Amino acid sequence: MKPTKLVLLTGLLCATLFAGSLANQAKDNKAEVALQAAIKTETVDGNLKGAIEQYKKITAQSGAGRATVATALLRMGQCYEKLGDADTQEARKAYEQVVREYGDQAAVAAEARAKLAALAGAAGASGSSTLTVRRVWAQADPTGKVSPDGRFLSFTDWDSEDIAIRDLATGQNRPLTGTGNLAGSGRGWAEYSMPSPDNKNIAYAWWSDGYNLCVVGFDGSKARVLRAAGNGVLDLLPVAWSPDGRQLLAEFVKTDNTRDMMLVAVADGSAKLLKAVGKGPSPGGVFSPDGRYVAWATKEGLSLFDLQSGTESPLIPDRTNHQVLGWAPDGKHILFSSERSGSADAWLIAVAGGKALGKPVFVKKDWGSRPMGFTRTGSFFYAADNNVFSVQIAELDPDSGNMISPPQPAFRRGNMESPDWSPDGRWLAAVDARKPMRAVIIRSMDTGEEREFRLGEWTIGGARSGLRWTPDGKAVVVPESEYKNLIRIDVQTGQVTSLMPLPALVDCSFDFSRDGNIVFYVRPVAPPNVNALVAHDLRSGKETVVIEKRALFAGVVSPDGQRLLIATWEGESSQVLLVMPAAGGEARELVRVGGEKEVPFWGAPWWTPDGRYVAFMKGFKGKTPNQWELWRVAAEGGEPQRIGLIPARFRDARLHPDGRRVAILDAEVNFEVWVMENFLPAPKVAK
Repeated sequence: MKPTKLVLLTGLLCATLFAGSLANQAKDNKAEVALQAAIKTETVDGNLKGAIEQYKKITAQSGAGRATVATALLRMGQCYEKLGDADTQEARKAYEQVVREYGDQAAVAAEARAKLAALAGAAGASGSSTLTVRRVWAQADPTGKVSPDGRFLSFTDWDSEDIAIRDLATGQNRPLTGTGNLAGSGRGWAEYSMPSPDNKNIAYAWWSDGYNLCVVGFDGSKARVLRAAGNGVLDLLPVAWSPDGRQLLAEFVKTDNTRDMMLVAVADGSAKLLKAVGKGPSPGGVFSPDGRYVAWATKEGLSLFDLQSGTESPLIPDRTNHQVLGWAPDGKHILFSSERSGSADAWLIAVAGGKALGKPVFVKKDWGSRPMGFTRTGSFFYAADNNVFSVQIAELDPDSGNMISPPQPAFRRGNMESPDWSPDGRWLAAVDARKPMRAVIIRSMDTGEEREFRLGEWTIGGARSGLRWTPDGKAVVVPESEYKNLIRIDVQTGQVTSLMPLPALVDCSFDFSRDGNIVFYVRPVAPPNVNALVAHDLRSGKETVVIEKRALFAGVVSPDGQRLLIATWEGESSQVLLVMPAAGGEARELVRVGGEKEVPFWGAPWWTPDGRYVAFMKGFKGKTPNQWELWRVAAEGGEPQRIGLIPARFRDARLHPDGRRVAILDAEVNFEVWVMENFLPAPKVAK
């Protein structure tokens, strides 16, 4: 062959090979584009079945790269897992194909092997157990429960403030309560929902001048008030359905801040008292699968209430913070949380005949924050609290009030709430928001030194607006979690004592007279939603009602101690600020925020350090969600003045005594729903 011809043939062969390479690359690129589209269908649209079909097409596509196909198979298996037990076998097939045919894709194959190991443990064929957890919903609302069949979650859609259900297979949400209104009750919002055992109804609490106990059909029909607040009861909250769906365990919170555990008939709303809890925390509660017992928490541990005999007996002792999470569907185990090992962990106790069998068994470290129920197959759903709170400091123009520097972190540690400046401005105190809240941190503005003060066995309740310095600067005061006391922490010695008993407290709202002898606090008086600002004399213990108003939620003392700033709600959409003499007298309306265009800020307003103005927040409908504007109005009255914008995640503020700095609370709210599986002991097989 002549050299010229050989060169031509060689060039033609190279060109052919290069063209083939480009064609294969193009095919793989096409498959990669299809993979990204399928991932979007799965994760963004929440359409698991649609994503599976897309993944199948990718695996069958000629020329698709091995990495692309392996990833498609892995994700297809994960979609099958999310669809539930009926599709587990298909998930296993997908994972096995990855391991068998794509072992060269090391990372994907390793994950497939881990998935197969988890599924093998879940099968329980050998009696072994391998705990698995997986996230089922990011950026979720945690106020609902899972349906017993594991297909749905109830939740509150906070855009409409109504009850909705989420299809866990498709990720689609469906509203149930329409506008949230029940005939003749006015506007409100729905919360604390739970599906019935037969998936026909959802119980929920609906707020309108207190929480009312309500039921709505699973198809959104027949919404009705089962039992309304009133006659000394402020809130009625659903806790659990009875297994036959005929009754609800409910918590009745009364005007004196005590609570009763009641059994409410779904048919007619009639109620039977099970236990008067008093002012302690909610005991929670779950029914045994046979409906005979209710398990709940007490100060001493876990106990069982026998519905047949009407008697209560202790189950296991536990003096740490604890709660009942759920009763396993086999009826033989109760899942509960406890801090017996130093953190809030999940434990399992075997039960039979109303008695505990053996000792609790550890299940999971740091289990989560809110129980969302068991499914019939033994999967336990729960909410994880990933909220991040940060106290920050920004500089202000004292004349205009505008921020002239971006906010900077105030403390070296994260997750801090409820900031307040010492009267001389040299110290900034805040609550360590890590649950359970048991510490106050104080930072020196001169040196940056931070000191920690712990409350011992006490825990801090409701950090929102829940910390104040005493006027002499010698102590900080917080409400304890059961709202029985205001707790005083001496910042020199660290001594922790009870400052005063509390009959009740609304929104953790309290303040001091300038001499420190009077505590002003808000307590409920009577439904519908009437509260009183009360002056408590620390020297004599005498209490005087300063003012009573519907939906009053804050009373703030002016810098000179002569006036009170009163904040109230009118319905859900309007906030009214009033000024009155601290000694009592007529309350004069200062400003009204709300209506068709304005959105009132939920937090309390505050005085400027010179006492000339009242500062408050508001938003405007149609603008960026949660983009708040800072306004002020002269204490003597007049037109409000806009000062400037506040960061969208702003939750609270405290002005420094010099008026040039502000401590703000920045909050990034993020709840996730997770499911914990394969942790119950495998049933014993009869020989």
